[in-house]
Amino acid sequence: MRRALLLSFVLAGAACVPADEAVALGSATFTVKASRAATAGFVTADRMNDGTIGWNVVVDRVVLGFRTVTIGKVGDDDRCSFRGRGERSDVVFDPRTGLVQTFNGIQPADCEDVGIFLAPPGDTTGVGPGASPEDLFELAADPPAHAIVEATARHHDESFRVRLRFDSTRTATRFGGCSAATRGIRVRANERQVASMAFSPENLFRDALGFGSALRLTPFLEADENGDGDGVATMQEVDALPLARLRGFGDFYQLPNGTIAGSFGDYLRALFRFTFIYRDSGACFGNEPGSE
Repeated sequence: MRRALLLSFVLAGAACVPADEAVALGSATFTVKASRAATAGFVTADRMNDGTIGWNVVVDRVVLGFRTVTIGKVGDDDRCSFRGRGERSDVVFDPRTGLVQTFNGIQPADCEDVGIFLAPPGDTTGVGPGASPEDLFELAADPPAHAIVEATARHHDESFRVRLRFDSTRTATRFGGCSAATRGIRVRANERQVASMAFSPENLFRDALGFGSALRLTPFLEADENGDGDGVATMQEVDALPLARLRGFGDFYQLPNGTIAGSFGDYLRALFRFTFIYRDSGACFGNEPGSE
């Protein structure tokens, strides 16, 4: 009898705990998409022989190997802890189609460290939106890669193609420090926060490391002319073109260490660190290849 009464008191007490004493959690949804230039095209700043400015460039193909969006607070493991996960496995996808990753059950906090992690395909990688099994196999080929970008440039009757494949040993796979008006994302109780990350392949045509310099096709033309001259600039050709050869096209073609002791391919891999725009007006920054 005493035990029954004691149990009834305990249950009654638990039932009387106010609902607002429970921890109210939030959630966050990230859309990984492509920039407007990746879908609508862009015009370069090259001066043409007829005195006009620019090639009209259309992005024909974009394939990314995606692992996850990352949320946290560096140096403070107790903040931005969450339950659940977004994608169940790595995927290969076309950002022009878009990919959504949602995290549920996040403790309310200012999660200042948001990033994205790309990776070459593994044994359990799936085919995501806009991609095909052939895309997966091409990324998985040796050396494994996490990005393919192909584009066609036209000016009157002329056309030129660019085909780039970025291997994961020499190219950034992790991007962090995502910020726009504010850094990261602010998770609030009982609310779903929404943010976007836009892959911007047009930034691979910039004549200086960063986000705001001019877009130019001329170095790719030089790489093809230095190679087989078939009207298609390949990764092998940009790797064979010394960066020093591009100084005639601008003073800013240089590597992050300020030197020109490398190839145009090395420069493009450094530019890849500036290919993600956060919330349409900010940026995510690529880490050194191989860094955690």
